[in-house]
Amino acid sequence: MKAITFDFWGTLMTAGPGYAEQVVPKRYEIMLAASDEAGVPAGEAEVRDAWNQATSKFNDAWSSGIYMPLTDRVVYAFKLLGIRYDPELVERVARELSEAGRGADVVTLPGADQAIPELARYYKLAIISDTSVSSGEVLRHYLDRAGLLPYFSAFSFSDETGAVKPNRAAFAAALEPLGVPAARALHVGDIPRTDIAGAFDSGYPYAVLYTGHKERQGGPEPTAKIADHRQLIDLLRRLEAG
Repeated sequence: MKAITFDFWGTLMTAGPGYAEQVVPKRYEIMLAASDEAGVPAGEAEVRDAWNQATSKFNDAWSSGIYMPLTDRVVYAFKLLGIRYDPELVERVARELSEAGRGADVVTLPGADQAIPELARYYKLAIISDTSVSSGEVLRHYLDRAGLLPYFSAFSFSDETGAVKPNRAAFAAALEPLGVPAARALHVGDIPRTDIAGAFDSGYPYAVLYTGHKERQGGPEPTAKIADHRQLIDLLRRLEAG
């Protein structure tokens, strides 16, 4: 075993108790300001409905293994609000929506603070994460804020690669910079359909389901389940021992 790849949301970190209150109102304010700037003022209820419909479209694409950029979601919401397409406005609003979460309450999940530095002594570590509104840049910021960023040598964020899990390209984008074949890697994630199925389909011999935040059902049976990242240390010892 040469490398371990991790999902981000729901595996290493998750939104803290104050996240929604800190971020959601800001994002609606950004959309409201954009509608005013475009000369098509909208009410909060209209903005909420348009954004929810755009988010449903994003979720449908993600469920089908298709990456939908945040800019496309903004364009879709703008269309529902009757806002004329303006590429500069779309890009700026998308950037502001992503940045709205930069200072928000995000917490590290059980065992990650202790396990990641220890695992990095023996294995190359990488992140493979689908992004929604917060960009890969913002997720790196969260890792940095938690003191974990220096332990990771490669990153595969869907807003940067254009590939979402379970697509093989999402896993390859993390492994190639490490110089490690999938056959010498283990993946840890919290969603069977994307993380476990995707890792196995990409040639990983081991895929571990993290259940310390929420246990999701379905998909192929993982190599193991862990509720605390410190359990990875003993699991890897057993796997290495054969």
